[in-house]
Amino acid sequence: MELQDVLSPESILIDWSPDSKDGAIIDLVNKLAEADMLLDKKLVIEDVFAREESLSTGLEDGIAYPHARSEAVDSVVMAFGIVKDGLDFGLRDGSLAVFIPLMVSPSDGGSPHIYFMAEIVKKLENHEIRTRLMDAETPEEVYNILTQ
Repeated sequence: MELQDVLSPESILIDWSPDSKDGAIIDLVNKLAEADMLLDKKLVIEDVFAREESLSTGLEDGIAYPHARSEAVDSVVMAFGIVKDGLDFGLRDGSLAVFIPLMVSPSDGGSPHIYFMAEIVKKLENHEIRTRLMDAETPEEVYNILTQ
């Protein structure tokens, strides 16, 4: 399983301005639901919020990575959002979140969860990829940058 198997252009938001951390999570889960990638949208929202309450997923350098394991998915799924003006997501270094991938994996999913977390964060730490993502004009372009 590769990143192109868990992410789709239909689950990508660009030029997006959520009003809060919670709003960002809801928007990203809604994109997954619109792309028909969830069994139960309400349960996914509950699971992601519960994960955030236990430990914030705000990383550093403009990256937040909300995620959860849930019985509301059959396989690993990911939404991805770019907030060009940044969003207060409680990042460890105090920066604003610009890149927000949201991943949900099955409760009994095992290691793919860790693999995709590491893969997307590695890509987002690359300055060239970050610049290309910021310049992207369509969800398809973002998808191609992340999956190449």
